[in-house]
Amino acid sequence: MRERPLWEASFAELSPLAFYGGVGLLAGAFALGEAPAWLWVLLYPWWRLRLGWRVSLYPGRLVLRPPLGPARTVPWARVVGVEVGLWPGGPLARARRALFLLLEDGENLPLPLPEPEAWGERFRELLKGRTSGSGSPDG
Repeated sequence: MRERPLWEASFAELSPLAFYGGVGLLAGAFALGEAPAWLWVLLYPWWRLRLGWRVSLYPGRLVLRPPLGPARTVPWARVVGVEVGLWPGGPLARARRALFLLLEDGENLPLPLPEPEAWGERFRELLKGRTSGSGSPDG
């Protein structure tokens, strides 16, 4: 039986306008005969970009799933702290507030979750061992 996460969140999704615009361009090119049929294979990575990054909390570990590529598992034992700071989203994006997990090897792992302050407080409680992740004390 598959283990279910305590919670999941997604962030940095592709906007619906960009997603459906890309699908429409591909469908239009195919309908006009300008695109080969194998080009429909590009819809899968485009759909994955639409989903964005996903983060799942399991007992004892955090799993990060990028839109394209393999997932990364971070054990809670490696997390030494949590901070909220500015994350530069890229060369054409504005910086936005993000949650940073401080790992024991010195790495800062950015998680641009919505409401990073609230998630930061929840992660701090998890690191102190006061909750199980469900949000209930002594859980």
